[in-house]
Amino acid sequence: MQSYPFPWTFHPQLTEKRLSIIAEALLKVQEDTHELLSSSLDDNYTRATCTFGRQKNRIIKLCMSKKYDWLGLSNPNNDYTITIGGIPIRSFSDDPTNPKKANFFRKNSVDQLFASEDTIPTIWRFVVERPEFEGEGGRVHFAGYNALEELLCLWTYGEERLTVLHSTDDTPPAPVKIELDDISASVPKKEKKSDNG
Repeated sequence: MQSYPFPWTFHPQLTEKRLSIIAEALLKVQEDTHELLSSSLDDNYTRATCTFGRQKNRIIKLCMSKKYDWLGLSNPNNDYTITIGGIPIRSFSDDPTNPKKANFFRKNSVDQLFASEDTIPTIWRFVVERPEFEGEGGRVHFAGYNALEELLCLWTYGEERLTVLHSTDDTPPAPVKIELDDISASVPKKEKKSDNG
């Protein structure tokens, strides 16, 4: 993945500590919800809709608690918008480098804080990424885009993902014979002790 500047490069109020608090809350809800919704009646749709609703409600409760003076709520609806230090932010489950959701870049009236510029992010999104494989943790990205919908900055919270190789068909791989060197050849012979000490 290409390297991008961090959000605090553009706005010092978007600190790593503040972003981590929101990202951690989003991931905790995702993990808890996916663990609960693992019956034969659940699928990606039931998990995704329930997870989003619970994440929204968790973040709204966090805003309403007034625990953090830098955290605000400007839109409590399903397209909820929070603010960090006055910067409006929305949340999605998507790919931050290539978002597919239809309303990903749509702005609410409360999102219109800054005039559009090409070199400074004016659209801010928390993007929750689901785990790809069983047992893998999720990640949350915080991304800033300009008015042309170009990604200008990116910060990621969560497990580092490793590239996992997997088969594309049902054919098991052929066994490979491994030749090992004789280990006795590599052990040096003990030197004979002399009688002189």
